[in-house]
Amino acid sequence: MIFIVLYWWNLLLDYPLQGDFLGVGKATYSYLLFVHSAIWGLGMSIALVPFGLFEWWKVVMLVVGHYGIDYLKCRKVWIMKQMHPLKEALWIDQLLHVIQICLVFIR
Repeated sequence: MIFIVLYWWNLLLDYPLQGDFLGVGKATYSYLLFVHSAIWGLGMSIALVPFGLFEWWKVVMLVVGHYGIDYLKCRKVWIMKQMHPLKEALWIDQLLHVIQICLVFIR
């Protein structure tokens, strides 16, 4: 149940709560990619509090991990070069975010 709540937070924070400005700008400007990642990571960290899962290392892991994952997707680096951004790349992006969500269960 906790995983489902956190996954929905992931979707909310990654898409509708970001807006077009960050959604488009993060592909070009590293600062906007960091802002996007910080909003997502801090939002996910706040969602951990009611479940007793909050720890500071998780905040860092979520923000830095999200930055790295979205950097690969937005800048089409590494395996993302040949992938369609709204198809395969999006699936890999979400799979990596699911792995991040699984990591927050580590104590």
